[in-house]
Amino acid sequence: MLSCAFYRCLILICAGGLVAGSAPAVAQQQNPPALQTKPAPGAMNRPKIGLVFEGGGALGFAHIGVIEWFEEHHIPVDYVAGTSMGGLVGGLYASGLSPDEIREFVRRIDWPVVLSGQVAFPALSYRRKEDKLTYPNGLEFGLKNGISLPSGLNSGSAVGLLFDRTMLPYWDLRSFDDLPIPFRCVATELNTGQAHVFEDGSLAQALRATMSIPGLFAPVHHGNEIYSDGGAVDNLPVDVARSMGAQVVISSYLNAGPAKPATLGSLTGVVGRNVSIMVATNEINSLKNSDIVISSDVSDIATLDFEKNAQIIPLGYKAAELEAKALEKYALNDADWADYTAQRQSRRKTDLPLPQFVEVVGVGGTQQSDIRSKFQKYVGKPVDPALMERTIADLQGTGLYTTINYNLVEENGKVGLLIRPRNKVWGPPFMNLGFPILANDANNIQLGIGVRATFFNTAAGPGSELRLEGVLGQPAGLNAELFKPLKTGSHAFMAPHAYISRQINPYYEGGQQLEQYREYRNGLGLDLGYLFNSRTELRVGEDVQWFNEHRTIGTDGQQEFSLIPFVSRVRFQYLGQNDMMVPTKGSVVTSAYNYFTKQPNGPGGYSQLSGRLEHFIPMRSNDVLVAQVQGGTSFGASNLGFAGLTLGGPLRLSAYARNELLGTDYFLGQVGYLHLLARLNPIFADAIYAGGFYEIGKMYGGNSQTPHTPNDVAAAVVIKTLIGPVFAGLSIGDSDHRRWYFGVGRVF
Repeated sequence: MLSCAFYRCLILICAGGLVAGSAPAVAQQQNPPALQTKPAPGAMNRPKIGLVFEGGGALGFAHIGVIEWFEEHHIPVDYVAGTSMGGLVGGLYASGLSPDEIREFVRRIDWPVVLSGQVAFPALSYRRKEDKLTYPNGLEFGLKNGISLPSGLNSGSAVGLLFDRTMLPYWDLRSFDDLPIPFRCVATELNTGQAHVFEDGSLAQALRATMSIPGLFAPVHHGNEIYSDGGAVDNLPVDVARSMGAQVVISSYLNAGPAKPATLGSLTGVVGRNVSIMVATNEINSLKNSDIVISSDVSDIATLDFEKNAQIIPLGYKAAELEAKALEKYALNDADWADYTAQRQSRRKTDLPLPQFVEVVGVGGTQQSDIRSKFQKYVGKPVDPALMERTIADLQGTGLYTTINYNLVEENGKVGLLIRPRNKVWGPPFMNLGFPILANDANNIQLGIGVRATFFNTAAGPGSELRLEGVLGQPAGLNAELFKPLKTGSHAFMAPHAYISRQINPYYEGGQQLEQYREYRNGLGLDLGYLFNSRTELRVGEDVQWFNEHRTIGTDGQQEFSLIPFVSRVRFQYLGQNDMMVPTKGSVVTSAYNYFTKQPNGPGGYSQLSGRLEHFIPMRSNDVLVAQVQGGTSFGASNLGFAGLTLGGPLRLSAYARNELLGTDYFLGQVGYLHLLARLNPIFADAIYAGGFYEIGKMYGGNSQTPHTPNDVAAAVVIKTLIGPVFAGLSIGDSDHRRWYFGVGRVF
């Protein structure tokens, strides 16, 4: 069931709602009412003009160029209607934004972030950061009603907040007729399969609904109604503009051109082409019913090329210029144009009242009171969307909410903040899934599958979490931890835990593997800790551990041991990087101290301290300087074998095999430079980086064949994908060490 659902999701992304001119006739369209709308003000002795914008993903940026041409040539617009991206551009124009303001609006959007649907790493809570670093991918499954996926790869939260911010001055809008230009947009109501024409209510929610591309953005819920992208039923809503009262309808059409033969060699290409054919057929009546069609040639643009907005916008301007003769007969003279724009501008709203209270709808109980308390600090102060959205990001960082929107509301003569959180319907509990792969020669390949299930607000009390984790392959293990705040809302916590782990440890001398051991490390214990903020945690704890190494290949067996020590631990961690896969700025600091009451091959106990500092420095717009220092010491203990410290493996002296260097004390320094080669489709893959690294280290307390100062240079390519970072590279080191490496999963 899961694989089928995911497959259908991919098909929808590739085919539904993304193709310019797409509108498969899935249901009988519900005709909008024939009630005429009050037009925008202007010269009265002229026909009323309706401007209609077609849906088509990034291709819809061409509509901005059309608007620019209209404004420059004094073409008045009395009604605006649009679908999907056409609805977005049309809504911005109808709300009073100038072409320059609309252009700046789309330019400032971080499209990879918006389309990826991921909460920014810095906004995640500390424990959600841990989840993402362990399973660095965009996959999240719910366990609420069996294993299930979200209703879209993207909750639409980021794009929804953009609309909330921009349309906030229209918080008390009674009808879309009251905008500077009367406006309508179209969505598909999924329960009935009918078109829904938005004409009142929240303008931000209407734009979010018409933009809910199936499989990409999750649909918008309003009571029992569920709205998705309007392209499925009316992608070029000429009929809507007519029903508003337009006597002349001008359609801004996105001409994607004929199918490219190269795209028809894949399943998604064939499906996409079939959809576009159905859509073209569905739009024939709309085109026939238009008085003027402005056809923008966007055949060289892909529907997901949102970052090419500066290249796409002029295509609409050029298309309008080609229709200049037909359009200019509707142009106003300078005096009438000045009167038209002045009256239109007078209907624009920009002022916001001071909020006097906070209302939270959509959740209840402790969730409601917690959210209200976090927004209470904004009462009685000018509304600052940037600060509000920072609070929203912190709340979404808990992993519990799919969206949190905001607006203003009036009650009993007072204006307050209206906060609308929406819980994820597929969880909690949630499941993270990973497919870690790590290889640095043909005989040293680690394959596995990891699953982490997290249960929230358990019987242990509010804020508690039960984390269960299993890993198959190499290494393998089971882990369980109960996280419980010492009291509700406290930063201090306790965390009882238990674990079982198995892994294979090769033993090397002089680059030759002599033996192989199977490590068993099982334990249970209790940590006490303090969460300073969403980046920093300190823990102290005590474990009892069953720790042994058993030889499976070789004849010597000198590294075999079996211990049952008590382990006292202190761990500090600061996660200040800006990304879970390839950070471009920020720092990471980790440090751990362990005291074991028993040691192999000797009496008494021993201590170990290890730490790591990473720093990422942005260089220009597409480059990153990476610097890392790490080290560890066993404070004079000797002959620890596999209870000691190791080096070797990808980006830990890459020219050496995994854990090839074994000893009691070490340091490693690394400097690297990464260059952004290309931005990719942010739904499935974000970017490709290429870079080079120099690594130098030192291992103390190893065998007689341990090199004096191992070092290497390494080259790597890293691709950020939906399933995690995929990386590959080659390293050349001292003493004729050289290795290729490949992996899926954690990079830095």
